[in-house]
Amino acid sequence: MTAQRTSVLKLALRAGPAILIVACSPAARAAGAQLTNESATDNSFAGFLSDQRVTTLVRSDYFQSSRTLDGRSNLAGAALQVKALPSLTASVDGKIEARLIDSDLGDNEAADRSVNRLLEAYATIHFARADLRLGKQIIAWGRADGINPTDNLTPRDYTVLLPFDEDQRFGTVALKLDTYLSRELSLTVFATPFFEPSNIPIPAGAGLVNTKPAQTLSDSEFALKLNRTGGDFDWSVSYFHGRSLFPTLAAGPPAPLLPYLSYQHIDVVGADFARNFGRYGFRSEVAYIRPTDRSATDPNVGSPRWFLVAGMDRTLLENLNFNLQFFTHRMSGYRNPADVFEPLQRSIAVENAIILGQEDRASNGVTFRMSNKWLNETLEAEIFTVVNFTRSDRYIRPLVTYAFSDQLKGTLGGELYRGSPSTQYGSLRNSSGVFAELRYGL
Repeated sequence: MTAQRTSVLKLALRAGPAILIVACSPAARAAGAQLTNESATDNSFAGFLSDQRVTTLVRSDYFQSSRTLDGRSNLAGAALQVKALPSLTASVDGKIEARLIDSDLGDNEAADRSVNRLLEAYATIHFARADLRLGKQIIAWGRADGINPTDNLTPRDYTVLLPFDEDQRFGTVALKLDTYLSRELSLTVFATPFFEPSNIPIPAGAGLVNTKPAQTLSDSEFALKLNRTGGDFDWSVSYFHGRSLFPTLAAGPPAPLLPYLSYQHIDVVGADFARNFGRYGFRSEVAYIRPTDRSATDPNVGSPRWFLVAGMDRTLLENLNFNLQFFTHRMSGYRNPADVFEPLQRSIAVENAIILGQEDRASNGVTFRMSNKWLNETLEAEIFTVVNFTRSDRYIRPLVTYAFSDQLKGTLGGELYRGSPSTQYGSLRNSSGVFAELRYGL
């Protein structure tokens, strides 16, 4: 995005709350209704917003700790998110969603601590038996809860200071074609030359060079998915050819002694299923990940691996839900990173094992989620936990949300990382802390 476009977006987002509060006030709605009665065409701004289904979310947040491992604490700020769902013709519609995060909640490298992010901006053309989507879009694959081995298409920002998992997602410019073979069966084709990696926490002062790949046609990504939904037994099989959303460390040209972040070429064959029996739900997701790059620095990075998640959930009473899943990572050709002789290569291999959660040949663990709702579903609470049995590291996230009204909601939660510093969750220990959010939707 050019500087001019960024400035325009920032101006529009900053003006958004005032404009939309006025436009969506009872007086504005009444004026819009009067105009509709007086003429067949509603030319008011409120009418335009209604036609384009424009919504705004204003958020005020506090985080005890930064998620970027930079030592910052007690961070407060505001965020504004604007979404529009325009309908251009009977067969063409789209989505535009942008977010502005201001003050301490922004990127710690930005001079004004503000982050402009266009989350999605695409158009969808509807055919008789197919939908073609073009533009920046979020595509989430997988049926498991919280951990999805087949979710390889679009990235996440794991450093953003907002409370919900969906806040981490942002889109990639791509083409997606959904062809409906029957009422329950569809085939999805995905393609993009615009690889966009996930943003992960990197310790302050690490001095790593991020070698984001060039966005060229010769380096395009491609994916296929055959998906069945709507019956007693939902399932999908998928294939992905592209780059890993997570970086790995490497050392080599142009500076042999300087580690840098790289993004591997991988092929992923995946499958998932979900089946309900009354209030019991069973689901599983599996992926076979085969790196196509070979790394002399870290042989484990180039080794194929399996990633499996399987579990069940049960609903008790009216809203009390329990979800328990088992997961396992298994790597062939594994070499203990501590056995690498050369110091630089050994440190790179250790860090890669932490990033990938593959510190051992086989890593096993569980996820657990319990949630409930009270007071006519105005009060919601959940706790989500991930425990890695092999290395005894763990992640715990409690979350409570209360709806003061249809527009105003408050959230209080926390994140607790525990384990050895040489483990995936233990390495994030300094990001532990509580957070709170008050948000108003229009």
